[in-house]
Amino acid sequence: MQLSKFSRGAPPTAGPPGRLPGLRQLLFAQSLSQAGFVVLNLAMPLLAATGLRATPLQVSLVAAAQTAAFLLIGLPVGVWVDRMRKRPVMIAADLARAVALGVVPVLWALDALTVVHLCAVAFVVGLATVFFDIADQSYLPHLVGSEGLVTANSRLVVVDQTAAVAGPGIAGLIVQAVTAPSAVMVSAIAYVGSALCVARIVDRRPEPVDRTPRDRLGRAVLQGIRYLWGHPVLRWLVACSTTMTFCWSMGYGMLLVLLARDLGLSALTIGLLFTAGGAGGLCATVVVRRVVERLGDGRAVVLSVTLAAPCTLLAGLTGSGARLVFVVCAQFAFAAGLVIYNVAQVSYRQRTVPAHLLGRVNATIRFFAWGARPLGVLLGGALAEFHGVRFAIWVGAAGTALASLWLLCSPLRGMRVLVQPSSESSVTKGTL
Repeated sequence: MQLSKFSRGAPPTAGPPGRLPGLRQLLFAQSLSQAGFVVLNLAMPLLAATGLRATPLQVSLVAAAQTAAFLLIGLPVGVWVDRMRKRPVMIAADLARAVALGVVPVLWALDALTVVHLCAVAFVVGLATVFFDIADQSYLPHLVGSEGLVTANSRLVVVDQTAAVAGPGIAGLIVQAVTAPSAVMVSAIAYVGSALCVARIVDRRPEPVDRTPRDRLGRAVLQGIRYLWGHPVLRWLVACSTTMTFCWSMGYGMLLVLLARDLGLSALTIGLLFTAGGAGGLCATVVVRRVVERLGDGRAVVLSVTLAAPCTLLAGLTGSGARLVFVVCAQFAFAAGLVIYNVAQVSYRQRTVPAHLLGRVNATIRFFAWGARPLGVLLGGALAEFHGVRFAIWVGAAGTALASLWLLCSPLRGMRVLVQPSSESSVTKGTL
């Protein structure tokens, strides 16, 4: 595959930073949905580890169940979303997540909640999240247009990181004050609010729906994989994202176990420590648009991972007292780098992938990047079970630090701007 002659040109314009129709409602929906996710991400493992006295492997099973759906149905969901209107899919997914989470406090009140129940609820929530996330990313280009993508994604990242700052602390406070099941219920309420916000979006233009003759599901899924594999840029980004997700998931889940069980920290203290990641991401949102414009999205992607990913090694040094600062530093730096990386590469993807393929391409990327998460969590739990929690954290951090090699050993290293395919056919006809 030859690279375009524009690979070292000026950075693409980010579009006007002014008002984008419908974006405000989507921002509100995203803020509530992300708040629900952040609270749940802390409350569910804590509920298993402290409320149900689960082993490290059982805690990893609960965490893995939250994203296992990306691995199991991530690919066909992209095809289905391409064939459906996106807003109704997002509303239905939010309501499904709220209903599933409502089961947890009921079972807790009846003294019937088990780790198996938590895994089942987490899996159902994960199924709905697959639909919501793929529909959300496919709907945004229709809502704001290609010129507004960097601006819109930058604003959405501000929302995500604000939730990441406030969410863990609030979740820790709720868990400590009124038990973990109540924190789960907060997430359910947030998802209901997200559904209401999406329903209020005023969009009089018809959404893009794939009207081409319906191929067999397997063939349609293969189109997304073939496009991704034949793309000169996206395949390297997916390899990097998948490696980071897989490796950091190994260490992140066991980091929570280390803090809660080995170091005996309270839920509130853990929540406050985990806000460091959100704070780093939030700080990065202030400069991400200027960084992408000044460096070019190609350099921004490579440098963000190369500089930030090795900082996760600091997590292995975590201990009691002053050594807790290593958790803060590791999460702050890694989250800041991820914000720049994600804004640049997601905006590029939404800009370059044809609208009728965007759903299945997003799904394919989520299949690899997010599908690696439950596998990493399970491997981390297994390593912790046999070799200790800290060993699992070190292994995960080391793998994360090495993820930048995909970019440094690829043609992306020399790109100021991420390349557009030289022709559509050269990508869609890529071989597996």
